[in-house]
Amino acid sequence: MPFDKSANGCTGVQRMKERFSRAISEEGVNRGLSFKPRSDDVFVVTPPKCGTTWMQQILHQLRSGGDMSFEDISDVVPYVELAYDVEIDLEAEHNYSPRCYKTHAWYPHCPKGAKYVVIYREPCAAFYSRFNFHKGWMFQPGELSLHEYVKDFSFAYGVPKNKMDRPSYFVHLLSWWEHRNDSNVLFLFFEDMKDDLESVVRMVAAFIGIQDEERIKKAVEMSSFEFMKENKGKFADVRYARYRNKVCGIPDDAVPSKVVTGSATKGRELMDDKTKEIIQAKWLEVVEKQTGFQDYNELRSVFKKENKNC
Repeated sequence: MPFDKSANGCTGVQRMKERFSRAISEEGVNRGLSFKPRSDDVFVVTPPKCGTTWMQQILHQLRSGGDMSFEDISDVVPYVELAYDVEIDLEAEHNYSPRCYKTHAWYPHCPKGAKYVVIYREPCAAFYSRFNFHKGWMFQPGELSLHEYVKDFSFAYGVPKNKMDRPSYFVHLLSWWEHRNDSNVLFLFFEDMKDDLESVVRMVAAFIGIQDEERIKKAVEMSSFEFMKENKGKFADVRYARYRNKVCGIPDDAVPSKVVTGSATKGRELMDDKTKEIIQAKWLEVVEKQTGFQDYNELRSVFKKENKNC
């Protein structure tokens, strides 16, 4: 099956938006974000491409002690907004405890009452990674440039007016920043996961109440970049693609690419200056206005100073 040509004559961005608008149904989003979690459930909360899949694997390995029997990580740590569309029951018991989920919801729309592992990543790196995640899946290589993707697709999102609206990276960050010190929130940074994975895994283990040293060591080993790269087929959203590609007008065999370089900085290094400039301008317009932080590194540095144990 070739890419859907129904939007022929439109720009690459318009075709991308059209496909992406069908990726998750309105009923699915409303059902997912209306889910009532238990107090010991754990949510991975991020904007896209900020370590979501990585943390899904960390959580699953901590609770299971080494299970890799799943076909795709989101089979065992479900994506809340997508669960209905891929026939996953959010109310079901999991094979291991605690139950774990992922979401890209900003704070106002996120199901309340659980525990939340919230992760952010340097925005240029996050946007670059998401561009490559969608390339070859939601759009064909050459169909739109990175600059167009950021300016005309990613920046089309802002403050959600309803549950179907996706928050921008910047709005998502502001919404959870206010809750960074809540007792049921563990606020993390992707770069710290890269710098010292074991320390982050131990923080997550303590947060969800796991003290077993063997499980912790196993989780560190099985959430390393090398291990996940060797098993990349299990982190490729195959269930998502199987259920939603046809709806989106995407070839049946197209799947996103997740475990790519293992680098926290390569995306920013490869991004052109023009695109970096518009991302920084958006940061100043949205985040600096509310927090006073001039850029991501300043925000991260201040948080780490306030939380010495991090």
